[in-house]
Amino acid sequence: MTQQKGNIPEWGEEFIKKLDAFLYEKPTRNVMERMDSFFEQAKISKQIPVDVVETADEWIVKIDLPGVKKEQIELQLLGNQITVTINHSEETEKFDESYHYYHKERRKQRNQRTITLPYAVDKKSAKASFHNGVLEIKGPKTQTDKGNITID
Repeated sequence: MTQQKGNIPEWGEEFIKKLDAFLYEKPTRNVMERMDSFFEQAKISKQIPVDVVETADEWIVKIDLPGVKKEQIELQLLGNQITVTINHSEETEKFDESYHYYHKERRKQRNQRTITLPYAVDKKSAKASFHNGVLEIKGPKTQTDKGNITID
């Protein structure tokens, strides 16, 4: 009869060790890491979250951009619209001497959102700041020209 450690027979412990080695050793580990990476990316929302707030004399747009650097943000102002574009590039390299493999990966992502305000956006008086992953754009309220003319 086989000796037991705890409740698992000795042959059972060896089986578990072999199963762990099978699931997590090369090349299966690389496949599992890629699957994890795929599902992590799937959780990322493609829509950029935006809050638009109005005070008595100004409009404020707050945009949550966690993990984005200031250099990756581009703002365009046209009429009563603000377009925010995020260009994200990432390059990772891994070398594992114990498994003798090299892995290099490049990712480029571009995301864009246009916010339409009920007020004209004046490029000279609008201000933008970026702190702790939140882009904040402010400007004074001015009435937009609706393009209407009076009839004589």
